[in-house]
Amino acid sequence: MSTTIRVSEATRDRFAALARTTGRPMTELLDDAATALERDLFFTALEQRFDELRGDEAAWAEVEEERGLEATSLTDSSG
Repeated sequence: MSTTIRVSEATRDRFAALARTTGRPMTELLDDAATALERDLFFTALEQRFDELRGDEAAWAEVEEERGLEATSLTDSSG
């Protein structure tokens, strides 16, 4: 199923040029653009949360302690 969305002529022209360059339909390019924006928003929020954690000494100490425990569990001692 498809639907129509309104975009500026400039945006439509940009996607048309990208479609010509890549040989892919504009719908795929729009899907990729939405995915990239979602990913960017996710990692921006993640970075902000880590910044908040770093500002809380007790919470950050817990993160560091947990990382230390995880690091030792990942070592291969079978060799």
